[in-house]
Amino acid sequence: MDFNTLWSTVSQLLFNDANVLLRLRDWFFDQAGNILLALIVFFIGRYVIRWIKNVAVRIMTKAQYDAAAMSFVAQLINYLLLAGLVLICLNQIGIPTTSFVAAFGAFGLGIGLALQNNLANLASGLLILIFKPFKAGHYISTGDIEGNVHAIQFMNTIVITKDQKRVYIPNSQLTSQPVTNFSYMKERVIPFVFDIGYNNDHHQAIQILKDIFDAENRVLNAQKMEIGITEFGDNSVRIAAFARVRTPEYVDVRYTIMSRVKDAFDAHGIDIPYPQRVVYVHNEPTTSNES
Repeated sequence: MDFNTLWSTVSQLLFNDANVLLRLRDWFFDQAGNILLALIVFFIGRYVIRWIKNVAVRIMTKAQYDAAAMSFVAQLINYLLLAGLVLICLNQIGIPTTSFVAAFGAFGLGIGLALQNNLANLASGLLILIFKPFKAGHYISTGDIEGNVHAIQFMNTIVITKDQKRVYIPNSQLTSQPVTNFSYMKERVIPFVFDIGYNNDHHQAIQILKDIFDAENRVLNAQKMEIGITEFGDNSVRIAAFARVRTPEYVDVRYTIMSRVKDAFDAHGIDIPYPQRVVYVHNEPTTSNES
């Protein structure tokens, strides 16, 4: 049916049938008070919704929620309350809202079944933004992916790896499996492990290590560091040390200490053994048979 045909039908219904116009007039005068009250409720409700939204934003701001989370929650509150307000106004003027609620429920159920994976990612993204297990700029690892969080979106989280790969991780994956956040704490501990040969003096090696840590100002616990023999390996004596540093300095301190330890061990003749195997050859005595 084209527009002209539709307009002709509506015009004929409204203007040729006096009963329709009379019923509309009677309904309008009967519901005039309710219509006025519904309009008043609607305009007042708009201000109340705006006030509730602003209060929620202030609460989230004090709780230091991400801007993306605040925007999403504020819009969600606004539309949900607005939908409720419209239903209240329609009910006020005598229009039954039960059918509207049922229709919206059926529509929402169909959309939910069709987009259940996307809705799971959306819900997970909201949880990440609200509870903040990590933020943009944090260094995280999950599964075999490790890198800096570039952005947290509603469907996925973007991670930039060390080799500059841009990885999109579904948010539902980040809320359903362990995620390691290396940037959440202001300080981190570097677990060093150094191997020396059995023929070396481990007291000397430990003292060399202590001197190296003492000389590094970025090591925060040099005076009270946990350091000592942790294992007698197959080929070496294993010495462990746990240096506490500020999180942004973790990588640089680790590389610096490893380089200085190698130089110091070389200078003092301390071996850093490599896996080796000793093979004993046993020669059986040969016997000759006399004929």
